[in-house]
Amino acid sequence: MSMSVCTDISASDWLVGQDMPWYQLSAKGPVGFPAYARLRFLPDTPFEGQKTTDPGFVESWYETNTEQFPVVLEILSHYTSTPDDCYFCLWDGWGCEVTGDDVPMVKIPNRDYWLFSGALTDSGDWGSSYQLGTWRGGMPDPAFIWPADRTWCVANDVDPDFAVIGGPAEAIELLIADPRIDAVAVAPYTPTDPDRYY
Repeated sequence: MSMSVCTDISASDWLVGQDMPWYQLSAKGPVGFPAYARLRFLPDTPFEGQKTTDPGFVESWYETNTEQFPVVLEILSHYTSTPDDCYFCLWDGWGCEVTGDDVPMVKIPNRDYWLFSGALTDSGDWGSSYQLGTWRGGMPDPAFIWPADRTWCVANDVDPDFAVIGGPAEAIELLIADPRIDAVAVAPYTPTDPDRYY
C-alpha cells in the first residue's frame, strides 16, 4: 500500500493551531506531550568548536536519517490505537509535485506541506500522486508524522540535523534506550521558552 494525498486537511488543524513561533513548531513539534526525545541524525560533536561539516565527521547525513526512521516508527506503532490511520506532511520545498486538482496545503509561516494519510507502515511511500523532484534526488522523509489519535508526533524540519518526538513517557524511554538509533531525552517545552532549537 501507499499513502494517499488528502483533499480534506482538517486533520492538521490541531497542528496548525499551535500558538507558537513557526520555527519552534517545525523543529520541535507541538507542545503538551508528557515526554520528548531528540533523534540525532548527526552525533553531537565530540569537542567544543568542531563543526558537523568538518571532513570525515559523518559519512552521510541522509543515510543515517533513513536508517533510523523505520526503528522509531516501529516503536511508536505500539503507542497508538490507530497505527493504520496516520498523517504525514510532505514539505513542498523538496522540489517535488503532488498531482491532482486543487489539492490544499497545510500552511504555517515559512513552511507549506501536502497532507497524506495511510498506515504507519506506509511512511515514505508517497504513492502515485507524488512526483519526485530533482533536488537531492531521493525520497524525502515526512516533515510531521502523527496518528489519528494524536498520542505522539514526530517533527522533522529540513533545517536542523535532528527530529523531535513527543509522546508517552514509556515510548520515549524505549526510543532513548534502543541501540539502533541515536536518541536523547529533551525536556518538555512551552511556546514561551527561549526562541532556539535544541
